Amino acid sequence: METRTGVAVARRTGLGLALAAAGAALLAPAAEAAASGKGMVKVTVLYGEPKDPAAFESYYLGKHMPMVYRVKGIARIELGKPGPGPDGKPPAFYRITELWFKDAATLKAVTSRPEWKKIVDDVPNFASGGATILVSPLE
Repeated sequence: METRTGVAVARRTGLGLALAAAGAALLAPAAEAAASGKGMVKVTVLYGEPKDPAAFESYYLGKHMPMVYRVKGIARIELGKPGPGPDGKPPAFYRITELWFKDAATLKAVTSRPEWKKIVDDVPNFASGGATILVSPLE
């Protein structure tokens, strides 16, 4: 009886491991695509040098970005402040905001909402150096 139980457990364990391996093999391409961003759409906002950097930072971090963080449907948000290039020259842009969306349909759905219009309408309140927007489907 002990041997049968041991065999049954071994078979169940083997089956479980086989299913786990098969699942991993099937999910690996999806995980790889998610990690690489493949199929996602990224919106990049490049802010020019503001007239008053301290006022920009205060408004951007204290008022504007909290509105962005509340938006449902944004997969990832990245903020950056470029430094000088390898040659020591100042960066072309003061600040970078990257918003990642699952796909083009999600981007379209999110940007059609009234809350998104408020965010877009808010940009002139702090971006005295202007803002350039790029939409990039990721490959």
